[in-house]
Parts: sequence; structure tokens; C-alpha cells
Amino acid sequence: MIYIKSSEDIEKIKVACKIWKEVREALIKETKVGVSLKQLDNIANDIITKNNAIPAFHGYMGFPSYICISVNEQLIHGIATNYILKKDDLVTFDIGVKYDDHFCDSAFSINLNPANTKNQAILDATKECLDESIKLAVAGNKTGDLGNKIEEVAQKHGYEVIKDYGGHGCGNKIHEDPFIMCYGKKNTGIKLVPGMVICIEPMLLTGTDKYYIDPKNNWTVIALNHKLTCHYEHMILIKEEGNEILTL
Repeated sequence: MIYIKSSEDIEKIKVACKIWKEVREALIKETKVGVSLKQLDNIANDIITKNNAIPAFHGYMGFPSYICISVNEQLIHGIATNYILKKDDLVTFDIGVKYDDHFCDSAFSINLNPANTKNQAILDATKECLDESIKLAVAGNKTGDLGNKIEEVAQKHGYEVIKDYGGHGCGNKIHEDPFIMCYGKKNTGIKLVPGMVICIEPMLLTGTDKYYIDPKNNWTVIALNHKLTCHYEHMILIKEEGNEILTL
């Protein structure tokens, strides 16, 4: 179901997004070589609960961590473990916040070694996919326009996009319609209208779009060739004119 947000919905979503931003700033500061994923997971939980909110992913369909933390070949749905971060790791944080029955869902990645050009290249390409697709997230355009742009930019840089996962509506529920794929045809799909809140989330892989689900936890999506992946996500409010990036 597609929810057109009321002004009250939007205000509560923005509070959830404000909490999400606080978590992001803390994780940017604390994500270092030698830190464990569980430590970072607990930092996120502490900040969310301190703000009278709930980690939206914790317990969702049985998900065990407070947030998703995916490293290197792990594309999405990484579970916080005792893994200790290393110098050349590329880490993605996907964070959900529930505040007063409204939601924020957004993701970002950190390259622990900016001198690692392979890490930085896929990170920059993923951000470009997101930035360019957001420009098309305006009333009257369609979801296929966004997916088409994501794949176009990804392939320009020599990467592939995942075919079975994508963005979605969000705000009143953690996952709402419409589904926004990381590929698509122009002028196809659901038309964007004012009051929609959507999550656009390019997910890039190196050399293949093939993946498997980690059999140890039945959650984490891992590149089949075990090469680098990257994931970014912003939450976007569609307005009468233009849009507003709620998680910028």
C-alpha cells in the first residue's frame, strides 16, 4: 500500500530522521580499525533508545541486531558480530529508527582507508547513483526512471546492481509500496506524487550481480564472487515542486 503522508506524519518522520542523523554522526566518529561490529551496534542502540525511539530492525522478521552492518563483500543485512574492523574494510550501516509509530530508514558507507582506491571508487560510484537518481525523484516521474538512472550510473563506472532488492516507500511503516528497483525502464512503474516518502538505495557489486544468502544466519546478502560491494540510501519526501532529502 502507498501512504500519502499527512503533515503530522511528516513531522514525526522528521523526528525519526533527526535521531537517525545523531546515530550516523556517532558511527562516523567511532568506526575505526580495532572496533568490533557489536560495539558499533550497541552505540546505535544506545542513541536510539536514549531518544525514546526503537531500533526498527531489531526483531523485525527475526533480525537479531539493532542495525545492519555489512562489510566488504557483504552487500546488505549484515549482522553485528565480534568481527574486528581492519584497515582496508568498507563498511555499510543501514539504520532503522521507529519514533511514535513512524519510521526512518537510511544507509551510508565508510571507507576505513581513503588511500584504498578500490574501496573509494565503488563508494563514490554508489553515492553518484544515489545523487543522480534523487534528481529524478520529483512529482510526475516514475519509479522506473529512478532505477534506470541507478543502473546507468553504476554501469558507467563498471559495476553491477542487484536485481532482487531495492528501495521502497517508508514512514508510516518500515517498508511500504512502491518497490524501487536498482534498474528499470524510463517512464515505467509507479508515478511519484506529492506526499510520498520513498527510500532510494543503490546497491552495487563488482563484476557480477550474483549473490547468495549467508547460510549461517539466513540474512546477510553476499556477493557470489566475494568482491567489493557498496550500499547507500536516502529517505526522500516528494513535494509539489522538487523534493526534500530527509536524511541529508
